[in-house]
Amino acid sequence: MERTNWMNYQKIIDDFITEYPDYKSDVMNFTEYLEIHWGNSLSGEPLRILLKGIDVEFILQSLIYNVEDIQRYKSKTKAKRYATVVGLFFNYIRKTTDIANPELYDAISFNRLRENSYMKRMMAYIEKCDLLAGIVEQEPLTFMQAEELLAWSNEQLEDTEWGGATDLKKAMAAIGIKMMMLYGITYRELRKIKWENFDEYYGFITVNGFELRLPPKLSRQLQQVQKFVFQNHVKSNEDLLFTDGNGEPWGEITSSSGIPDYLGTLIEVTSVTSIVKYGIGQLLKAGLSDSVIKKITGASDKLIQGCLLTEDDELKKTINNKIVMAELYYEF
Repeated sequence: MERTNWMNYQKIIDDFITEYPDYKSDVMNFTEYLEIHWGNSLSGEPLRILLKGIDVEFILQSLIYNVEDIQRYKSKTKAKRYATVVGLFFNYIRKTTDIANPELYDAISFNRLRENSYMKRMMAYIEKCDLLAGIVEQEPLTFMQAEELLAWSNEQLEDTEWGGATDLKKAMAAIGIKMMMLYGITYRELRKIKWENFDEYYGFITVNGFELRLPPKLSRQLQQVQKFVFQNHVKSNEDLLFTDGNGEPWGEITSSSGIPDYLGTLIEVTSVTSIVKYGIGQLLKAGLSDSVIKKITGASDKLIQGCLLTEDDELKKTINNKIVMAELYYEF
């Protein structure tokens, strides 16, 4: 991203929405609150003064305004999404402008378990607010999060030596993350996959009776892991594919794979459900039926229903591309 010292709030907003179109409504809701409480210009030096002075408390008050004053957000999940998007927006400002606001930027970058972190403050309000219904449901990965996880996963698989148990554990986690993202396979079903299900010659992996084609890169990476596992005698006795760095099969709890810890460090999410939902969302957009997805992934109906972001522009295009193929469409 190119950094700029030319300050115009509308330009920042437009550039942010261009890069993250799914977040338009939330960032515009924050902008509404900003305009109400700022009686000065949103460009030049006044804008710089404004953005340098915004703190976590100001953003929290903007959330309270949207929840309590105008009742725009009525569920904990939607409120969390707002807080996440505004945090991402200021992280974008940090990366693309020369505006200094280290206290806010640090609070946003801190892991949510840290006492003075941005998300800890936001979630403390969200979880206790009686006006917000339900519990905070885990949403699918965003495009940006998916890119970050994919880059991390490929990085773990570049060096095929994997000198210690930790290195191999990360490599296994990387393979698991990629398969969840690509096929929407639940952790429970991943644990069942054996090396005999991997066809290295044709580049297929068989999951629940379905031969799934592997992307060339993932197929090569699996071959490299397989070679290492067999040569170094860390293959499990049950021939299970997914093991830790000592060859012990992944346990029933996801933490045994190490994935939640890696997610927490990378994207401040610790639930593998986000990855699975992202993968299932891609299958849904590709046109696979719920019944086929259930058989492949092992996901429940409830999980499948929560796998698409309501403001997914890619989904809108997919739906409309299919609608125009309807018989007599142009006669309607």
